[in-house]
Amino acid sequence: SKQAEALTEMGRKAVQDFVENGGGYIGICAGAYLARSGFTWGLNLIDARTVSSKWQRGRGTIKIELSEKGRDILGERPGQLDCLYVNGPIVKPAELDALPDYETLAWFRTELAENDSPKGAMVDSPAIFAAPYKSGRVLCVSPHPEQTRGLEEIIPRAVEWVTGRT
Repeated sequence: SKQAEALTEMGRKAVQDFVENGGGYIGICAGAYLARSGFTWGLNLIDARTVSSKWQRGRGTIKIELSEKGRDILGERPGQLDCLYVNGPIVKPAELDALPDYETLAWFRTELAENDSPKGAMVDSPAIFAAPYKSGRVLCVSPHPEQTRGLEEIIPRAVEWVTGRT
């Protein structure tokens, strides 16, 4: 909500218009919260909502696993991968008719569930997910591969995808 507040309503509309007209959006952690649906302050770029209002799940290393489509877009990285996680969104479909369903590019395979956040909500839920938004593309990343040794290339590959270069 702090990012949305800083953008102002006019700024949020400018981001929506940019993506609608063929631009790309990558949201990492808080930026993934901002992209999703379900809050009046959100950008509503992707048909995802959070599983729980308890967002402070903790900070630590979790395991993710890329889907086949995720390996096509983000690079061939088989098996479970260690990745830094810091309270990123745990999502499920919002089931809004106005937005296409997202595709899971990576799943969480382990979880953090601190601060009374619900246990069992994270495992097998989307860690990285993407969808078209009108003429543009949206890719959301809950954990922090850009801060994880060996996974740094995931974000540049995501940029190539949202800009239509791959």
